[in-house]
Amino acid sequence: MYMNFNSIYPRLLTPKQNLKGINPKLIYPQTGKSFDLPRFISSEMKEARVMNKIAKHNDYIFYSNRIPAKATQEDIKKLTDDEYTYKRAIWINPKDSKPYYLLENFKEKNGNINIRILNKDGEFVKNASLPTKEIILTDLDVGAKPKRNIFGISLSHTDFIEILARRYNPFAKYRIKLISNDNDIFNLKKEITPNTSCLSMSFGIYHNKPPLAKSGIETNEVMQYNIKKLAPEEFINLQRHKELTDKIRVLASSGNDGHRKVGILLLNTGIEGVGGLNKKGFVDINSSSRNSYFTQHYEPYSFDISKTKNGINLSELKGTDLEIDFEQDIPEGKVIDKFAGTSFSAPIRAAKIALNEMMDGLL
Repeated sequence: MYMNFNSIYPRLLTPKQNLKGINPKLIYPQTGKSFDLPRFISSEMKEARVMNKIAKHNDYIFYSNRIPAKATQEDIKKLTDDEYTYKRAIWINPKDSKPYYLLENFKEKNGNINIRILNKDGEFVKNASLPTKEIILTDLDVGAKPKRNIFGISLSHTDFIEILARRYNPFAKYRIKLISNDNDIFNLKKEITPNTSCLSMSFGIYHNKPPLAKSGIETNEVMQYNIKKLAPEEFINLQRHKELTDKIRVLASSGNDGHRKVGILLLNTGIEGVGGLNKKGFVDINSSSRNSYFTQHYEPYSFDISKTKNGINLSELKGTDLEIDFEQDIPEGKVIDKFAGTSFSAPIRAAKIALNEMMDGLL
């Protein structure tokens, strides 16, 4: 038996504006019973919608690869030279969609990073002390095994995850946690500190979407009912993920099996799904868990690995992401390999969210 949500919603109390929390709850006044709502009215989800539009237009990549007209020669060097690849960042304010260039000046004694902020034209805005935040990046333990050989350099799934996160937010601190079973996930709550911004999961468990379910809520209810009936222990484990999401924001890959699959980690656990966009800014054909009840965030899905002067680039942000000495004579800009997946979309969004928090109040 499934709850008829349509008969409940009209009688719920009116929510307050700017409601915080990933899963806001509203109360049915006649019984006092509370219900989780889809996450669309929270301030985090309002931010997510703006960030999705920014990602759709590839604005981070666009501004990273242009030279702002009014920048000084010293700033232009920091914006373009490989020496500063991991000392610069693009930040687009989700409150007004204005882009800024962030350049590291020096590390302060208190652990903060002193940065120089330029507007989109390269004009100096201010120097500021950027507080550092931590991001926990998780991957399956098999993801740490080298799988890709690029001119003598062995790279793993986990390597790509970390490189992408660091490129989009080089000022955060990162910890890598490898997962081999459910207990490893549950134990992540012990890793959370007051300085932890969010946690990214580049893995998931994916099942077929119920064919008769029309909405995200129906899909959620049917899938949870089936899991509870067929695999009760798995259902208990699924509920336990709230122990983690009650402490920290958790983002997870939405999956790479198309619209017919749904990630069970996204079934009313508080975990936020991150889907993938193709090169044209549309949801990639392979991106799963497509209903916004499950997937609230979207970032790039597919990536080109191209030759740079000093190595390779895979983020498509300006610079050399990994230095490699090439023996072959390969022209700069030549695409030498490709990779794809929502495993890489999730850490990008986590990095951006942390940078939003770090920049909050500085402008």
